[in-house]
Amino acid sequence: MITLKFFLAGILCVNLVGVAALPQVTGNQAALVKQSSIIFAGTVSQLGATSFAGVPKSAQTIVVRVDSVLKKPAAVSLKKGDNVTVELKDPSVFQQGMQATFYTEGWIFGSGVAVKELGHRIIIGDVASAAAADASEPPVDHTQDQISDQDLQDRLNAADFVVIGRVTDVHRWTAPKSAATRVSEHDPDWHEAVVEVQSVLKGGQVKGNKIVVRFPGRNDVAWTRSPKFQKNQQGIFCLNRDQTSGVATEKVGGRQVAVYTCLGHGDSLPLSDAPRVRALLKN
Repeated sequence: MITLKFFLAGILCVNLVGVAALPQVTGNQAALVKQSSIIFAGTVSQLGATSFAGVPKSAQTIVVRVDSVLKKPAAVSLKKGDNVTVELKDPSVFQQGMQATFYTEGWIFGSGVAVKELGHRIIIGDVASAAAADASEPPVDHTQDQISDQDLQDRLNAADFVVIGRVTDVHRWTAPKSAATRVSEHDPDWHEAVVEVQSVLKGGQVKGNKIVVRFPGRNDVAWTRSPKFQKNQQGIFCLNRDQTSGVATEKVGGRQVAVYTCLGHGDSLPLSDAPRVRALLKN
């Protein structure tokens, strides 16, 4: 049980922070850690629901089963296995069974805990290791850094497309039975990122301004240098037409579009590398 003082302080904090809540962007992870009073990793169990009486149910509320508690005040009783109500910023992002780290502020406390989301990170792969990383400073992405000009030049030359864009959706992809896929102990656990193309640096015009980028969700040794993508992520994408997953097209907005892959070192770069990429493309 928590004290009345903490309850009132939590409500006041939510009112002050709610309007200026940080967006769900990877680069803001450190700021979200500092801003959030309750951080936990969990699995979405119910949509449009609440975990205890007294919490107003709406399309923005979900119930999350706690997998790991990363940060909380001592006065709040919260542990693995508990059900928490989360009021979301954008409920369209979540589906039942999805796993994520939630950065939150206290909302309502009673026979359970209800929180308001400030931001989140979708978890792909091992929950424990991903959650531990989410509670600290943003981890270094070794698939993106320390690439020499020569290596990047080679990668740009080999790419079918080089674009600047924003990820508008990420979801798991299951290959159809007719797909010519290989069974392997290094199963990639394919995911798809829908990328809204903002600028094409190489490869010509993109029809419809949206493309599908297929990427491995696993952190297996075979895919350790392959970038992983999240919704709202912005950057530079070095793309090749998909010749790996076995299915080279996908439907986006009712249109059949080509699928691309980002599988190697230097395939995904931050926006700050745009001048460098443009200069190398001129060579």
